[in-house]
Amino acid sequence: MRTALRLLIFSSLAVLLVGPTLAAPRAEARGPGCFVRRDINGFSAPNDRTLYIRVGISQIWRLDLMTECTGLSFRQAFGLEAQPASPWICSPLDATVIVRQPGFHMRCPVTAMHRLTPAEVAALPKRDRP
Repeated sequence: MRTALRLLIFSSLAVLLVGPTLAAPRAEARGPGCFVRRDINGFSAPNDRTLYIRVGISQIWRLDLMTECTGLSFRQAFGLEAQPASPWICSPLDATVIVRQPGFHMRCPVTAMHRLTPAEVAALPKRDRP
């Protein structure tokens, strides 16, 4: 009886300790300089080298691209490839923008990323807000 009770207590404690790590990752878990790719829910591209993305409800990020991603500003969708085996994007090296053109995919490396402050978001022209 004591062994069964100890086992029950141990397994309950293990669920409490391990359970939160099994949940879906949140950006707060890695810090303010990171986001999870699947949390992107909007974007705008004022030109072919700049991408603004909305992460979650209120975060706006600016991604600067190494080269022109031809046609990005006219696209309805884009892809963001993260490093294998990680949903997190914490630095420009973690992400590559993918733009699908008829017949091929253009890969555009990210050179800089910045989470905009509320003042920076307010200063964006409305057409550039995701």
